[in-house]
Amino acid sequence: MAQNSLATQLQPESAPEQRTVPLHKQATQTVSVSKRLSLSKFEKCLLSVGGMIVLGLMLAVVSASNSVSTAQQRLQDVNTKITSFENRNTSDRQTISELLNRSRLEKIAKQNGMTLSNSKIRNVNK
Repeated sequence: MAQNSLATQLQPESAPEQRTVPLHKQATQTVSVSKRLSLSKFEKCLLSVGGMIVLGLMLAVVSASNSVSTAQQRLQDVNTKITSFENRNTSDRQTISELLNRSRLEKIAKQNGMTLSNSKIRNVNK
């Protein structure tokens, strides 16, 4: 079918001009460089006292560390001496035990013309 000219061609109507507003405005910031402020007498004094306290604490930590190290060395020396005395005591107990051996005592008694009687022997321990 042929189209008749009943339908008119619509010309697009020009929409009224609208201003486009940007979503984000470009902000112009001005950065001002501030001048350095000098320290007041109180602030200088406070910094000096704080520095001295920190220095004092540093020296105290080093001194304490040195004292602990010295004490550990002394403790190690004492432990070494204790071990030495314990070894000597063990050795002396073994020697005493060997000297009190019954066969040894009988041997010495025979050499000197004596006899051992069990009823007359007493061992005294502290």
